Amino acid sequence: MITLYDFAANVPHKSVSPYAWRVRLALNIKGIKHQTEWIEYTEIEKRSKELGIPPSEIKADGKPFYTIPSIYDPSTNTRISDSLKIIEYLDKTYPDTPQIIPPGTSILNATLNWAIGKTVFTLYPVVGPFLISAMPKETSSIFRGRFEGRVGATLEEFQNDKALPEKFWAESQEALKAASAWFKGSDGQELLHPWIMGENITFADLIVGSGLAWVVSSSGGEQSEVWERVGGWDDGRWKVFWEKLKPYTAVY
Repeated sequence: MITLYDFAANVPHKSVSPYAWRVRLALNIKGIKHQTEWIEYTEIEKRSKELGIPPSEIKADGKPFYTIPSIYDPSTNTRISDSLKIIEYLDKTYPDTPQIIPPGTSILNATLNWAIGKTVFTLYPVVGPFLISAMPKETSSIFRGRFEGRVGATLEEFQNDKALPEKFWAESQEALKAASAWFKGSDGQELLHPWIMGENITFADLIVGSGLAWVVSSSGGEQSEVWERVGGWDDGRWKVFWEKLKPYTAVY
């Protein structure tokens, strides 16, 4: 059984890493049995080294960089990190399961990954306060620093300023509105039939879906005010997409 390494938060599903969500979705789509082993966010590098997991990349200064997600597959004695590398490995090693990355789609996926990343993370200021509260103390301090740098105010100032959160809400809504237009033709007709590449779910859908999983989990679940607002934007597009993806969101 494959072990998926992720870091936990006190949120529904426990997982708030969109990249770990991509791998989890891929494993579930493929029907590959797996289990999640939770690692403290502040100990990712330490635990990765202890587990013999290679770094996700080597930085320009020569230093190794360790991230979540990573996996260990005992059937091949393989340890690997980085969501794209993991899914490429799963496609190659388990060819009789649904293939997530169709040949010739690397440029499309890279472009969509960049665009969706910029779009979805405009929501960081509105999910940040809940996410900070859901993290262990040491990790919470790290996320708080990132949040305050992003919004240009302390957490307390942000929460006490009615205008500032609404500014970020408006920016996020405009960003997702622009993204929604990508799924329509020049005649305004819907292009999802039912997935981005057609009949089969692919990596492109995981890019979008993992972003939505991050919003849902990082805001406190499907009943949160954040998801109620976001899910209803663009004629409910994002909630509909999430509902299609939900059969593959089980956390083991």
